[in-house]
Formats: sequence, C-alpha cells, structure tokens
Amino acid sequence: MKLTVLGNNGPYPKAGSACSGYLIEYKNTKILIDCGNGVLSRLFKFTKLKNLDAIILSHLHSDHMSDILIMKYAIGLKNNNEKTKFTLPIFCPTDDNTFLEKMNYNNAFSINSIDDSKNLIINDLEVSFKKMIHPVTTYAVKIKSDNKILVYSGDTSYNDDIIEFAKNSDLFLCEAGTLEKDRSDETPHLSAKQAGKLATEANVKRLVLTHFWPEYRLDKIMKEASLTYDSILELSHEMKSYFI
Repeated sequence: MKLTVLGNNGPYPKAGSACSGYLIEYKNTKILIDCGNGVLSRLFKFTKLKNLDAIILSHLHSDHMSDILIMKYAIGLKNNNEKTKFTLPIFCPTDDNTFLEKMNYNNAFSINSIDDSKNLIINDLEVSFKKMIHPVTTYAVKIKSDNKILVYSGDTSYNDDIIEFAKNSDLFLCEAGTLEKDRSDETPHLSAKQAGKLATEANVKRLVLTHFWPEYRLDKIMKEASLTYDSILELSHEMKSYFI
C-alpha cells in the first residue's frame, strides 16, 4: 500500500503548501482521503480523476474538503462538453444537507453517508470508520489491504476510541495540530505529545504526523512527539510517498 501526502497544513496553508489530502494506492485501487485547499492541482501530478475509485472526506471543514468545490467543475464540465457520464463516489458525513448541495455539479459526485457501522470494500481495499471528537461530525479512517493496516486520525481531541481503532496498525497517520504549550481542554486537535501517547498506547508500528499549524517549527513537533513515542516516528512531507 502506498500513501502519498498531497497536503498536510491546517487550518490554512503556508506559502507553497496545501491543506489535508492523502492519496492511497494499492494494486489497481486509488482512494483520495480529504481534499483541502491546494490538493487538486497536486493530485493531477499523480493521477487523472477518472482513475480514482473513491474520495473519502473525514469531515466537512474547509481545510479538508474545499477543493471538492472546484473538482466538481473538473468532472461536471468534462461530462457536459464531452458527453460523458463519469460520476465519482464520495463517502463523507452527511448531516449538513445545505452544504452537501453545494458540493455537486452536473452529477460529478455520488454522495454516500459514513458512520461507525459502515464497512466498505473499494476494489482491493477494505475501509471502516470511527467517529471522533471535533466541532463537526468527523471520522477516523481505517484502510486494510491484504496484510497491512493504515489508520488516519482525521481531526480530533484525545479519546479512547482512536486508541482502539488504531490498535496494532502498520502506519498511523495522526494529526498533530497543536503543541502542548498551546493546548487547553477545549482544543479540538491533538498536540504532538498526545499523538505520540496515542501511538504508544495503540502499539502502532509507525507514526507519521500531519495537519501542521503553519506557524509552528516542525522540529518542535517532532521533539514533542518523541517524548511519548519511541518507535518509528516521522513528520509527513508534502509530495512524498510512504510505503506500507
């Protein structure tokens, strides 16, 4: 299984960067997880939209889905101009109907609801979800290939469910949206220290940190996470691929 980080900033990108977007590839299957600011143009460097099997949106905050609002034209206008009928499945929380209506154009997408009970088979991959703690409905995502497991935290504050959900995963792609010095009980994101603690308690084999506040120095994020996790620890890097 191959993970390519298209963007890793949030809630906005620094100069030359992009917000959350992750391309998962295995055999002939391609899934895009999240599609924040700047992700679409980077996605085109790796694949055509017609070669995507599905898009999964962990939640509907702009830094995780705003490029869907322009991707719909890339698909919808092509359908109109070339008389094609390509529709790309999106799996996401569906509790905001007003917002969902803005996501589509000329049947570019088929919108499908996700919840804790949803288990998907998308070609060669098995996908499941776990609800997290965030101001809007948000899900962590687990992707299984034949013998490997990748878990993506989405955005969340610390909770026991993500520990169980990520248990024994081969790669845990976990947000580190804040540093401990800036965190309070109301912060809707994990600190780097908390991300490391989660990874340790979940016994994950490899922790890759993501969703970085653009003003932070990355070495401080890395240092803080290393206080609570002593296995394979990496910062995600945009346009880099990770093999699982």
